[in-house]
Amino acid sequence: MRNLPTRLFQLWGASWMLSAHDTYGPWPRSGEIDIIETRGNGPSYPAQGSDWLSSTLHWGPAPLLDGYWRTTGWWEDKHITFDEDFHTYVLEWDDKFLWTYIDSRVNQIFDFRFNAKKPFFNRGGYPPTVFNGTQQVRLDNPWAGSENPGVAPFDQSFYLILDVAVGGTNGWFPDNKGDKPWVNGAATAMRDFARAQDTWYPTWPVDPKRRSLAVDYVKMYEKC
Repeated sequence: MRNLPTRLFQLWGASWMLSAHDTYGPWPRSGEIDIIETRGNGPSYPAQGSDWLSSTLHWGPAPLLDGYWRTTGWWEDKHITFDEDFHTYVLEWDDKFLWTYIDSRVNQIFDFRFNAKKPFFNRGGYPPTVFNGTQQVRLDNPWAGSENPGVAPFDQSFYLILDVAVGGTNGWFPDNKGDKPWVNGAATAMRDFARAQDTWYPTWPVDPKRRSLAVDYVKMYEKC
């Protein structure tokens, strides 16, 4: 897969996975696996541009308690950007570990070891109660009933997503970095981005083969 149309201002390419059945409830209770994500901005972009890749696990009892920042990794290549050629992006995952790499196992992006003595609810260091908007309520462990307490929520079937997003207000493109033409907290962020078309559209190549996500193949294997 050629990862994404990099060097295209404010594009966000990703290969990621979500729970097939929301076994433990809505996001992020049932988990998310970001195999690779990268920004389309060039290598000079100060918030990790097209020479960076990241892999992340999202998990938590509620959206505001997503523990992703505890389970993330990066890979940087100072000699290339990831739009220049096809690369192989790999996720290996069983009940003992989950790890990602590019082209070769020596190019490891993220390595995570599951631990039955340290399930994800314990890893999160969550408070016993949370405010639900009107009152304090007990924070329940959504994975308490799992047969694999050290692995849940990553002990279920997930499906694969390949996409390219434009912009966003969740912080992936941080404010005050790289002349971003919108503010994440603004109600008019989408409009502000559109009005600044003259600043970003010229970075998008005319050739559609250079401005799109290109996938050569997808292979999935299961242990017998």
